[in-house]
Amino acid sequence: MGANLEKELEKARVNEVTELDYKEKGLTEVPPQIGSVETLIRLNLSTNKLKALPPQIGNLPNLTHLNLFHNRLKELPQEITKLSDLEELNVSINKLTSLPRGFGGYNHLTFLDLSYNDLTELTPQIGLLVTLKELHVSYNQLTKVPPELGKCENLERVVMSNNVIDELPHELGRLSKLKLLDVSGNKLTVVPPDLGLLETLEKLDLSLNPVVTEIDQAAKKGQPKLLEYLKSDDYDAIYYREKKKINA
Repeated sequence: MGANLEKELEKARVNEVTELDYKEKGLTEVPPQIGSVETLIRLNLSTNKLKALPPQIGNLPNLTHLNLFHNRLKELPQEITKLSDLEELNVSINKLTSLPRGFGGYNHLTFLDLSYNDLTELTPQIGLLVTLKELHVSYNQLTKVPPELGKCENLERVVMSNNVIDELPHELGRLSKLKLLDVSGNKLTVVPPDLGLLETLEKLDLSLNPVVTEIDQAAKKGQPKLLEYLKSDDYDAIYYREKKKINA
């Protein structure tokens, strides 16, 4: 599709197209001419065979939605961080092992999906994404959650199930708009008591974790009872006891 795609992109540039959908087109590469369609607002490259993106992807100043779902990307070009108007970014089901430098430069990002990749850590720059409302990082190899995530004050949904996380930072207790925190399928024995103070939290999913018996028993009584227990003095003692074990 190479030559034809280049012609299509030239036509899109001339016609000042705002949306391109190349879902399931069998693409193995994206020509650099993509960067010439500066009027683009939405770009769908999902379900292809892309192993890399051209640096010119960063030359799309009006792009707000970028869908890279289900490709073979091992990394993202640093130039992708120039897309300062981006609101939604889906890079789930790829082979990413890290995020590019400057990833925290998105000033309008509300939705980020990095699930089903090979990430072993989340960059602390995630804390700069203060407009973020929804974050998905399930099915990676994350062992820790950066404390900086607590700076994303507009977060409403955080899904980080099926990783190998053994500890959550107490800074998550600052997420005053959080409605859902899914940390199921990890290595957690305890969670910060601060989570019990989140008045907007509707669901805290701790299933499939080796949590202490007291948390498990409280969770079986329902969400209100679980959150109430996390605020108790009894739980405080258990939490700091387990923290010592983790950090020993």
